Amino acid sequence: MKILGKPDLSNRYDVIVVGSGAGGLVAALTAASAGQSVLVLEKSGQIGGTSAVSAGTIWIPANDGMAEGGVDDDIESARTYLAQTVGGSEVSDAFLDHANAMVAFLREHTTLELVTSVGYPDYKLGLEGSRYGRAMQPTIYDSRLLGEWKDLLRRDENLLQYSMIEFKQWGSWANFPWEKLRERTAKGIVARGAALVGPVFQACLQAGVDFALEAPAQDLLEEDGVVRGVALADRQITATGGVVLACGGFEWNAEMMSEYLPMTIPIRCSPPHNTGDGHRMAARLDARFDHMDEAWWAPMVSVPGQEVEGQRVGRHIRSERQSPGVIIVDSTGKRIVNEAQDYNSLIRSALAASEAKGIPLRMFVVFDHRFLERYGFLTYSAGDELPEWITTGASLTDIAEGLGFEAQDLAVTVERFNKFAETGVDEDFHRGESPYDQYSGDPTNPYPNANLAPIEIGPFYGMEFLPGAFGTAGGVVTDARGRALRSDGTVVPGLFAVGNVSANPLSTGYPGAGSTLGPAMTLGYIAGTALADTRTVSEIGGTK
Repeated sequence: MKILGKPDLSNRYDVIVVGSGAGGLVAALTAASAGQSVLVLEKSGQIGGTSAVSAGTIWIPANDGMAEGGVDDDIESARTYLAQTVGGSEVSDAFLDHANAMVAFLREHTTLELVTSVGYPDYKLGLEGSRYGRAMQPTIYDSRLLGEWKDLLRRDENLLQYSMIEFKQWGSWANFPWEKLRERTAKGIVARGAALVGPVFQACLQAGVDFALEAPAQDLLEEDGVVRGVALADRQITATGGVVLACGGFEWNAEMMSEYLPMTIPIRCSPPHNTGDGHRMAARLDARFDHMDEAWWAPMVSVPGQEVEGQRVGRHIRSERQSPGVIIVDSTGKRIVNEAQDYNSLIRSALAASEAKGIPLRMFVVFDHRFLERYGFLTYSAGDELPEWITTGASLTDIAEGLGFEAQDLAVTVERFNKFAETGVDEDFHRGESPYDQYSGDPTNPYPNANLAPIEIGPFYGMEFLPGAFGTAGGVVTDARGRALRSDGTVVPGLFAVGNVSANPLSTGYPGAGSTLGPAMTLGYIAGTALADTRTVSEIGGTK
């Protein structure tokens, strides 16, 4: 166990937070800012969890950047939109009602810089109440501001430190200032999820929050039906106000995936510590669970050598499938999805297509030399030596044989796709028609559709990608205050849950970029506020 800045821990706190992702840190900071004594327990040796290796985007309807950018929005419009995408609930209502208060709180208490992506559309733009601009993204953060703790901030070590704002600005790997990014990364300047987590971690330290790393929680302490603390391997620590579970999903637990998910997640990009510990502890208290069959799906590629703490992790592919001149085919060599749609919908659509065909889900990207040199591919940019893990061939036949499916079927697929590229109309999957597709396309593409270009200039390339996930999205059901509920609907006194250990209110429909972190941080703020109301667990945990 590593304890930040202290020789030992107290055996009593007002609040204990289990997990150090964005949701847990916001809960900790909110409670600490109101004078509560707070301990954060982190299973791993670094702070930030899955949040720190994410894109760092948060979905915040009616945020102030929208108004500044000339986008009209209000909470009732967002509520209408959610009613159509996720059905709505008291928890989603609570998220909407407090999301901007959470952002305002962070702006007051941290150095976090959030920028509204005014042109970023909701994933289901066109439904009533949908809007552009609800996605907010962090700028960069200098981890040296953490002083001696800077190396404890988790970051994606498999990528250089560019923000998602810059990713959109630069457009493709070919335009990235790689030398500048290498220099930035070497200095300890971080981006994306680490830039979201870092300022909140820094503020927690300044507010007096205690941190214990390499301190996995073993169980929840319960007395007379009330959660009163946490048991570690070597000690028990009392929480007089309550315990917040914020310890992630179960995407690294093979048994739980097999039991709950429609398919086992073959590859993840999250740290390998999300093994359902919070689910297990809450289950012992008869907690209610929901959305356990949901995950934050995304297409990923397994790049040799990319690991987190010795475990193979995936690389999320974005422009590599959305830019014009690339297709996704299944093991029959035929297209199965709109390649440019949002990542979560893509995997769901591909799974449905494979089930309809009665074949296992396998997906391959196929593209030509023009695409490769114009857009790059993952770690490759124009002029580099081609990585061995990209299949290459002088013809489409070579690619089909290298990837293991029928060459003639692939040739027919590409011929049909090339005709769509020339006309600008994808008759099969309508790629490039939605505002989201267009946002992700190339406006400088010389063909009539920003998302379509023919695949015709050899050599040709391809590789398999996998139905990966950022994490699972189901867990403990809570009320609008973040309090855990039992199977009979009553409150578990003293227990709260936020993030992927909880039943995320937006997981069933994924309405827009940041649907994971937006609710996690807002429910963390709500839980922290509730815990700050009193230091007495009987009051905060009761049913009133």
